[in-house]
Amino acid sequence: MKYNFRPTSVMVLLAITLPLLASCHSSSQTPDSSSSAPKKKWEFSTGQLPQVPRGDYYDDQSPAIAEDGTIYAPGSTGLYAVSPDGTQKWFYRSPYQSPHFPLHHALIDDNNDIWFDTTAEVDRLIGGAMQLSPDGHERPNAVSRDRVSQLGEAFDGDVFVGMGGSIVPINISGKGADLKAHIAGYGFSFAHDGTMYAVQAHSLVAYAPNYNVLWTANVDAGGEPALSSDGTIYAGGLGALFATNPDGTKKWSLPLPGHLVASPAIANDGTVYFGSDEGNLYALSPDGKLKWKFSTEDKILSTPAIAKNGTIYFGSTDKILYALTSFGRLKWKFPTGGQIFSPTIGADGTVYFQNGEGKLYAVEDTMDNGELSGQWPKRGAGLKNTARGLH
Repeated sequence: MKYNFRPTSVMVLLAITLPLLASCHSSSQTPDSSSSAPKKKWEFSTGQLPQVPRGDYYDDQSPAIAEDGTIYAPGSTGLYAVSPDGTQKWFYRSPYQSPHFPLHHALIDDNNDIWFDTTAEVDRLIGGAMQLSPDGHERPNAVSRDRVSQLGEAFDGDVFVGMGGSIVPINISGKGADLKAHIAGYGFSFAHDGTMYAVQAHSLVAYAPNYNVLWTANVDAGGEPALSSDGTIYAGGLGALFATNPDGTKKWSLPLPGHLVASPAIANDGTVYFGSDEGNLYALSPDGKLKWKFSTEDKILSTPAIAKNGTIYFGSTDKILYALTSFGRLKWKFPTGGQIFSPTIGADGTVYFQNGEGKLYAVEDTMDNGELSGQWPKRGAGLKNTARGLH
């Protein structure tokens, strides 16, 4: 894998001041008496994470799950392939990985190949994406330039890599990356009609399949935009959540006392769930009205995962995985020894998540949750982390 050097792009975020939320229903931390504690099926070490890079929290890590149930989990020095029973299938050690930065992203493309990010330190921090076959062997389509902010795959099969404020398309047929294409953005999502929605420093941009700009909306946001079945694009960041219509006009916005660090999740009924760094998980109706909020003991820096029976699974830097009903009632808490990252749900209903201990957990709910379900049910939309709208 060869690295090409360019000046690193840095996203500068301006602080904004917004009013506090009006009074609303807050759910209790007391578990519902009808719910039992979950069962830990297994835990798997993905390698000790380096010292916390931001003083008090880690950047998110989220596994991808293949059709055969294999879990691909980013680790401290490489990518792990783990069987549904918790045993290791293989490990690919990233030859360029800096010991100060773990992997964060995993993507399974339409050929069942696996993509992940890598970070190297030469005279400065650089990064890129690598492609592996399902048996863990390196493919030739690696691309390098800057640290990776996201991986995804459009409906036409092209893989996209966000690096240093630019999104680079890669043809997975073997033709390699189109480094000449310039698509500005950090986080991105794909609609069925071929439109790409990308988040820049202070805007949400819609790109046509030929990469021409369709429109730009004034949205202060971070993370990947979440797409609903009616075409609404949800993105938030600096003290607010924004809902944007498919034509780029503003639908509504909700000021928040904290910032959204991760993307929202959207249930089948259109309810939008998201966390904030002031420690609350929020539930909004599709018209932007607050349904309820649930308070944790620390920051929520990850995206919730939604099950078919309505259960919402999410974690906090208080080191706890929470399970809530769709009405905001606590079902149970699963404590761990580290910050909880964005969870996912396997086809059999198992809840998988990684945490700041450098572990991958498999947790079984005591009630059948019906597996992953929703309009945008988790980080990366589906099990393979493609960032494709599901409707």
